[in-house]
Amino acid sequence: MTRPPRRAERTDALTRDDHPNTPAPRTATTRSIDAAKASHALLPRSLRRRALVVDVATDRARYAPDESIRLRVTVRNRLPLPLRLRTRAPVPWTWSVDGVDRASEVEALPDDTGTIRFARRETKTFAATWYQRVRVAPDEWVAVDAGDHTLRARLLVDDPTGRLAASTTVRIE
Repeated sequence: MTRPPRRAERTDALTRDDHPNTPAPRTATTRSIDAAKASHALLPRSLRRRALVVDVATDRARYAPDESIRLRVTVRNRLPLPLRLRTRAPVPWTWSVDGVDRASEVEALPDDTGTIRFARRETKTFAATWYQRVRVAPDEWVAVDAGDHTLRARLLVDDPTGRLAASTTVRIE
């Protein structure tokens, strides 16, 4: 009488026969948790906001008239957890000169929302250049006067404390 061929029930049976107490490896279908979404759901919004630190800097403190000023904004996540925050615009941040957003009295930010994500302890750097002019009409820019001017950068998130902003002062001589 001939027997039908034996089949292995598990594809890893040959390797596991050597060590029968070895657990089967996990399959690739094991799902992982999106840590940014989990932290968004589990951490209070106020804690997520306090975890971020905003800093703004320019390459110098004094500039000649009509010289471009490079603005560098650094945002750092201090937590060992990834973070995700909803923003009030598709862009995560904005800057202003003496209270005028993006040195323009014309444009307004879009009404759409967005998100900004940070990996654990991640630092993001943004940059802008100000040409010492303020936009007063769609096609008209006016040079600012000599003197001190405050450059401010802020994340576009709900921030009643104003912590997610920083400023620096430059002098135009």
